[in-house]
Amino acid sequence: MFDDLISVLTQQYLKVRQQYRHAQALWAHGRTDPGSLPEPRFILFGRGRSGTTALLSMLDDVPALRCEGEILHNYVPYPYRHVLGRSARAGPMGYGCKILSYQVQDVQTALDRPEAFIHRLWDEGGFQILYLRRSNLLRHALSNIRARREQFHQKKDDASAKARALRVDPDAVMEWIRSSEALGTYEDRLLEGVPHRSLTYEEHIRAPEAHQQTVDDICAYLGVKSAPIESSYRKIAPPSLRDGLANYDAVARRLEGTPYEQYLEERG
Repeated sequence: MFDDLISVLTQQYLKVRQQYRHAQALWAHGRTDPGSLPEPRFILFGRGRSGTTALLSMLDDVPALRCEGEILHNYVPYPYRHVLGRSARAGPMGYGCKILSYQVQDVQTALDRPEAFIHRLWDEGGFQILYLRRSNLLRHALSNIRARREQFHQKKDDASAKARALRVDPDAVMEWIRSSEALGTYEDRLLEGVPHRSLTYEEHIRAPEAHQQTVDDICAYLGVKSAPIESSYRKIAPPSLRDGLANYDAVARRLEGTPYEQYLEERG
């Protein structure tokens, strides 16, 4: 019961903090000339559990950039002005933040035209768009399930962390895959007509040896000087699906004959 109370109080605190930051953002937006906003400005866009936290952490190591996390995690009355106002508070450095597609679809209900939101941030707000997705939808589903059970996917500087094999409901896995696929379709609509840099977890985030080149390429895209980075995030999920799933055979039977069967043999 005590834990439940703490959880409720924490949620209320986070909501109050978000509205306080919203007020700060609106104040900054009202007092800032659009021409004096930090350059460059970018949005890291995609789904949760796709490596967005790791990538944003790496980009925050670049001296020319200041990065924030999910600034639209909770509802705000004026989402567009909120994003611009948060960037106005960044100072002279470039600014980046993360926006997840479900937040546009389900959380920011004040948006008159949700599907035009990313386009407006690019067209009117001057934000460049980085789009990160995870190609293996089975891995993505399992990552979501693991996160909700264990409240983590990556840990910082924890060499002893070991992932335990998951036992999952095959039907639940299928529902997660279909939900992720539907979000991907929604993201395509949000990005329609918007120039963006497309990235995948498998190519750019999964392997640590790819991190520096990924950051270098993004910095070139944004027009800022890159720098050596040292990612403190490491993947703890087992590389083999058979190692990671206690009931692998049951999941494989559920996916057999579906378009998602292809993901069973992919690593990472």
